[in-house]
Amino acid sequence: MTDPSVPSLVAETTKVESESTPRLDGTVVKGMALIEFLAAQDQPQAVSVIAQHFNWQRSNAHRLLTTFKALGYVRQNAETSRYELSLKTWELGMRVVGRSAIKRAAQPHMRSLNQQFQESVNLSLLVGTDVLYLDTLLSMYPLRPTASPGARVPSIFTATGRAQLAFRSDAEAITREIIASRPEATNIKLKSFQEELKQVRNQGYAITLSGWRTNVNSVAVPILNADRQSIAAIGISGPSERLNTEKMQEMVPVLMYAAAQIAEVCGGA
Repeated sequence: MTDPSVPSLVAETTKVESESTPRLDGTVVKGMALIEFLAAQDQPQAVSVIAQHFNWQRSNAHRLLTTFKALGYVRQNAETSRYELSLKTWELGMRVVGRSAIKRAAQPHMRSLNQQFQESVNLSLLVGTDVLYLDTLLSMYPLRPTASPGARVPSIFTATGRAQLAFRSDAEAITREIIASRPEATNIKLKSFQEELKQVRNQGYAITLSGWRTNVNSVAVPILNADRQSIAAIGISGPSERLNTEKMQEMVPVLMYAAAQIAEVCGGA
């Protein structure tokens, strides 16, 4: 099945062109949409399924798949003739992530937090309206499903997302877009959420109780640049039976210290 959190490049292209930006190459847009679609699938996909998903001609879908297969980005199952991504996209992604100054600066602090509190520690960036998980260290104890590196979640639902939004000038626009586009956000009221962000900004950290996943709580602190704009966030997540509000409050000073150290290494505040 298609992951609804994966952005549609085809849809976004229409929006981008309507805002008087340079025209995008349609073939490239379709090709990248296909890559994102395959990345979101748990199983190899048939040409007919792909064509139906995008409302393409079967021949067009087959041509793109054949091209990506020749370039090494897609592989075809010899028995079923279905298609899936190869590890070439992973190779490219790992090279990009490996050059991330924030990730390198955060790694020793993430390990320290993970050892000290024995809960999952994550580092995320705000990308568009989502938080993109850049790195994750899992808890030593069994934990409900946790976002893995590369995963995206609507920012308003997570502690790392709220920690970053509170220090972003476009927070209201991002919140409006999520409320308008995500069914899970229909119960969120813009005015009250803006007040929550104001509180997060004043106190310097965010806490969510069952924010994105039921019975999983999180606490996070933003990593700020010299202009006190958020460039990332570091957080700790765990099951509600272990990670209650009191426990998360105890983690805040340590998280704040880690965030400040990461920011200093990256040239931030």
